[in-house]
Amino acid sequence: MRFMCKRAFISLYAVLLLMLSISVVTAQTLNTRTYQASNVNFANPERGFFIQRTPLWRAGQRIALDPTDLAEAYAAGISLVRTYYLLERYRDRPLDTFVLEALQADMHTARSNGFKVILRFAYNFPTNADYQASLDAPLDIVLQHIAQLKPILRAHADVIAHLEAGFIGAWGEWHSSSNRLIDYPERGLNTPARAIISSLLEALPQTRMVALRYPLLKQQLFGVQPLHEEQAFSGEPQARIGAHDDCFLASATNRGTYLNAHNQPQIAHFKAYLHADNRYVVQSGETCNSDTEAQPFVSCRNALAELSYLRWSSLNLDYHPEVIQTWRREGCFEEIARRLGYRLRLIEASAPPAPSQDGTVEVWLRLNNDGFASPYNPRGFALALRSVEGKLYPLKIDQAPDPRLWLPERPIFVQVRAKLPDKLPEGSYELMLSLPAPEPSLSSDPRYSIRLANEGLWDARTGYHALGLWLKAGASQ
Repeated sequence: MRFMCKRAFISLYAVLLLMLSISVVTAQTLNTRTYQASNVNFANPERGFFIQRTPLWRAGQRIALDPTDLAEAYAAGISLVRTYYLLERYRDRPLDTFVLEALQADMHTARSNGFKVILRFAYNFPTNADYQASLDAPLDIVLQHIAQLKPILRAHADVIAHLEAGFIGAWGEWHSSSNRLIDYPERGLNTPARAIISSLLEALPQTRMVALRYPLLKQQLFGVQPLHEEQAFSGEPQARIGAHDDCFLASATNRGTYLNAHNQPQIAHFKAYLHADNRYVVQSGETCNSDTEAQPFVSCRNALAELSYLRWSSLNLDYHPEVIQTWRREGCFEEIARRLGYRLRLIEASAPPAPSQDGTVEVWLRLNNDGFASPYNPRGFALALRSVEGKLYPLKIDQAPDPRLWLPERPIFVQVRAKLPDKLPEGSYELMLSLPAPEPSLSSDPRYSIRLANEGLWDARTGYHALGLWLKAGASQ
């Protein structure tokens, strides 16, 4: 309670400071614009429904990512694909160039089509109830495979949304391990599981997260206290481990996610932990069941409440089809599609009509996050001036805000000071805002910039938003 009160006080203090800053900025009259919300679902990086594909399948079958398939999904508002790489032929041997080259080719295809990838590697994909007989690989083989994948994962981290831990047990879901890589049914971490987690974190750069199947596993690693803001995005292991739930809403425990169906305090404990921890890490997954056991939970009313409380960023569109159909029939599918992950909406922006004498301009923004979650990977923040001819002049920002901290339950107030470029031609300029990918390989690609949920602001050619605030600046500023 003291923590919550402190956070509320800090938020109020920030608002008061912002209001004070605006009131004393200069004697100039600020230009202020308010903006209309959009109700359209559109593709945005690292959020939303995802499609699932199997680039490496049973018996070594190669089904490469298809550019036409990805383009059709993108046009429907989807920019995430979860890829299963089935390594059943490699349970007792190193990966060969066939696997490594296939993975690299798929990463290139994803990048060329504006997609981010949720990766999972597994040694089996059972299709019947006898999943407990599925075979995985010994620990030394798993670690060898991760070491082989590491150069590719790091080279293509720009298009990796996150990595599901995979490798262990049936479907790579961290249960039913034939090599005792995890203790099942208790689902407790043992020495092999800890070694695999450490190896996965090392295989990725510090900017990317690994998602674990069960919240108990993260608690066994780091204790029962969730992440707090001072730890968030620090690159420490605890700040890089999120969650994926492969049986969301399937039962009272999501088929074992929360362990014991008869222990309501335990279920509430795990949900409360995820509610807090997922402020700063990814939550993704899929539904898996629509039978009698699931019926109390799959309704729109409960689904929306759970997605919001647990801060879901992405969800499998392909499974379970009957659950997806339930949402379509009950009328919440479109809302879920819009609200998965972040949905940032600009409410108001203010700026002076001219820069100060030192060539700087202060900009104030008020936004809201209408989504279930916030961005979980690094994200840029950029301002520019656009001339009447359409040329962009980037501004140098003193201290850029971090959009990963723009949580749904907080009012979002941003104040930035930006320096105009030297030798700016005299003229009138419109203020532009962009939230680009920070990686040089993607930063100029508008498909990887966050699009705000507003009408009439987005420039799909540049990835900037036209704020409708004009400044007179240049040689005689």
